[in-house]
Parts: sequence; structure tokens; C-alpha cells
Amino acid sequence: MTNPGDGDSPTAKFINEREQSLEVSVPSCLESVGISCLSEWDVLVFMYRHGTSLANADQIARLIGYEGAIVARTLDWLEREKFIERSRASRGVHFYQTVVSTDAGRQRCLLQLIRLSETRTGRLLLAKHLKAVRRRGLEKEGKGLCLKAI
Repeated sequence: MTNPGDGDSPTAKFINEREQSLEVSVPSCLESVGISCLSEWDVLVFMYRHGTSLANADQIARLIGYEGAIVARTLDWLEREKFIERSRASRGVHFYQTVVSTDAGRQRCLLQLIRLSETRTGRLLLAKHLKAVRRRGLEKEGKGLCLKAI
């Protein structure tokens, strides 16, 4: 008889197989969504979870722990990529609203990644893939930040 903690139990095998399949789908979903840095992911998830926000980049940055300039560039990118819509600035703040993608595959990947990020294992898996992309990109460019070329 096997114990629930044994690596040979049916439950453990199922979990290992599931994690391996997630490992394969995470990079393709990140590529489909266009996310390559942990900071981009964190801003996107913040915006998605809040749905609508009345704030400026510095306020959002303080809430999620990044520099205002990084959040501002990421918000610009999210708007260009049609993840969010934002109003004109009024008294230094914008009204941000998340947008459902017209690309069904991209939207499916985004929702899958967001669901994955709701568990500790999922967040670690995402961080692993995003850090790997970030390090590789930074080593080539010799820069300290993960920024997209416009």
C-alpha cells in the first residue's frame, strides 16, 4: 500500500504529469500574450484583477512594489497591446479599464496564466520562466531593466 506522500502514488504521478504539462504550456502562453518580464506580468495581473482603476503610474507602482517609470512604460505597452484602455489624464490620474481580447487564443492563454498565478506553485513556475527570459534578454543587451523596444 502506498502512502499519500510517496512519489509512486497515483496522486503524486498525476500531479507530476500535470506540472510537466503546465511547464510546456507556460512558455507558449507567455509568448502568445507577449509577456517577457516579471514586472510586465505583475502590472498586467494588477490591472486585470482590479478591472477598473482610477490612478496614476506612481500610485500603482507603490501598490505593487516597482518604480514608477517601469510601471508607466508597462502601462503604455499594455495600452498599445490592447490589454487596457485608459482615459486622458485628469488631475494627474487616468481611468484604466481592462479589455477582453478579440483574439480567442490570446485571451485563453491570458486566463490560463492568471488562473495559474492563483497558486504558489503556479506563481513560482511563472517567475521561473519570466526570470529566465529576462536574464537572457539582459545579458544580450547588457542592461539592468527588461524593456521592450518600441
